[in-house]
Amino acid sequence: MNKNICVLEDSEEILELIHMVLEQDYKVHGFPTVSEFMAGHPETDPDLFLLDVMLPDGNGIEVCNTLKSNTASKHIPVIIMTANAKIEDMKDLCPADDFISKPFDIDDLISRIAVQIHN
Repeated sequence: MNKNICVLEDSEEILELIHMVLEQDYKVHGFPTVSEFMAGHPETDPDLFLLDVMLPDGNGIEVCNTLKSNTASKHIPVIIMTANAKIEDMKDLCPADDFISKPFDIDDLISRIAVQIHN
């Protein structure tokens, strides 16, 4: 059975690319806003969260902190995607399991996801 990945990404192009790249191995659930993500992710039975930082109604750092402080989701791996050049500084802002810079290498993204969900 395919594992579920919840992606919080407001760029339609990036979300479509992630979906195309991952859909052979995973079931991808995309959300363009924090509010849609928070309302919809529990119903997807997620195995991993892939979160953008800059979003129209919030940011992935706050979402990560919320997920990691919730007993129902704190065990689920979180990967933060960011275009911020100071990715090392972001590691102090939330307990994400991994961080990946944008633009990202497709093979690197795939391997980081596989490591986090032990595929």
